[in-house]
Amino acid sequence: MSNAWIVFQKMLVLLAMMLTGYFSFKKDILNKDACARLSKFVVAIVNPLLIIDGVIGKETVSDPSLLWQNVFMVSIYYVLLFLIGFPVAMLLRPKKSEASLYRLMLLFSNVGFMGIPVITGLYGEGCVLYIAFYILGYNLLLYTYGMHLVSKSKSDENEDNGNTSDAPAESPFKKIINPGVIACIIAILLFTLQLPVPAPVIQLVNGLGQTAVPLSMILIGASMAQQNFKALLTDKRVYAFLGIRLLLLPILFALVLQNFALDKQVAGVVGLMMAMPVGSIVVLLATDKGADEKLCMKGCVLSTLLSVITIPIVAIFLP
Repeated sequence: MSNAWIVFQKMLVLLAMMLTGYFSFKKDILNKDACARLSKFVVAIVNPLLIIDGVIGKETVSDPSLLWQNVFMVSIYYVLLFLIGFPVAMLLRPKKSEASLYRLMLLFSNVGFMGIPVITGLYGEGCVLYIAFYILGYNLLLYTYGMHLVSKSKSDENEDNGNTSDAPAESPFKKIINPGVIACIIAILLFTLQLPVPAPVIQLVNGLGQTAVPLSMILIGASMAQQNFKALLTDKRVYAFLGIRLLLLPILFALVLQNFALDKQVAGVVGLMMAMPVGSIVVLLATDKGADEKLCMKGCVLSTLLSVITIPIVAIFLP
């Protein structure tokens, strides 16, 4: 029951933030232009600061072998989700423009806002450093491969609709070098070199970075207010996807973990990470790039709601 209670409390917070955005849009406090500008603000400024905030002041663990074991599992986690994304997209048989978004939602789950409180609630604050590596990998991939998937989806959508763009192609170098990647590089340097950071800078980065989560959820709520709510809850393909993402895949992964001599905390962290719902940032990326934000929002909202039930189920199978 303790597992379910931890998740349930976080769910209430998420729901309250989304409802704030929903009613703010309905009451005309927010509008489409404000949401579009706020999305850019989150993607380009506060989320990169959240990345840096995740490593500032963190110390290495007493047993370096456990840290390397965690780094290895982080690599396994992302490689596995990357590879599984292709057969899952084929199995669901979505439109060509949607296939990239399903791969996006499979790979980028809510490892930060949901992952930190749930995992630390079960294993203690000592595993925060382990989680930081997942967040770092998440953002490094998000601002490179994630942006590629969103751009590909938009390109495929234009192709399906017979639309062509006369705009010059964006330089691949410009796509890779963006605020998110720069933040990841800074975070890696700060952590590996254990560079001292002045207290006012820490306060600034922490203060701005922590706004990423509530702003993201508020924007998702505002986006929900612009959609047909019935259509949001009746997409059978999304439910099939979430059955794979939230139950089948993490349970199979947890069962496999039992066959390896991993540290209990390291195994627990990666097992629960596999069960996390779709990350809210994918909705903002889709909105920012003009891709199908409705599909991403369905995945994010429904997976967050269902995770109240699915995460405790997955926890039963952990080593």
